[in-house]
Amino acid sequence: MADEKPEPICEFSLLAYQVLVVEKRALVRDVAQALNLSADALYSRLRGRSRFRPHEIRALVDHVDDQRLLRFFADDSRFVVARRPEGAVVDRDIRIAAATTLQEAADLMRVVARSLIDGPRLSHRERQAILNEVLECETAIANLRATIEAANDRSTAAGRSVDVSNG
Repeated sequence: MADEKPEPICEFSLLAYQVLVVEKRALVRDVAQALNLSADALYSRLRGRSRFRPHEIRALVDHVDDQRLLRFFADDSRFVVARRPEGAVVDRDIRIAAATTLQEAADLMRVVARSLIDGPRLSHRERQAILNEVLECETAIANLRATIEAANDRSTAAGRSVDVSNG
């Protein structure tokens, strides 16, 4: 009994707890219902006392609008998470996605410039801040690409093209 090691804490459970309980991005009772769980069973998973099952993770990701839940699985891979547009894509959707990408790129440049004021050596915090902004920028670019591809797929099926010009 003296050599027993505590069960490792599930990082996904910690993230889901942050998203649902701390940030309140969705109501726990609604998420529990979507996962076919009681609220107590969901809290047990969020606190790491029991494990999420794969179908519960899929339902959680589908029900809670927060890309961090998917990024958790993609962060150490070569993949970037992108949001598929819902419904018909119109010119405005592409412009919004492009503007978001520009804003994220500007935020990235601001963090890089601020970090390099004292020279090329970055502190751990500066490096992490830059990497966080790179992730946000990558996600915005992936979302823009998904929006353009969805617009083109739907337009091609309809026999027309999407006009993204300013005119």
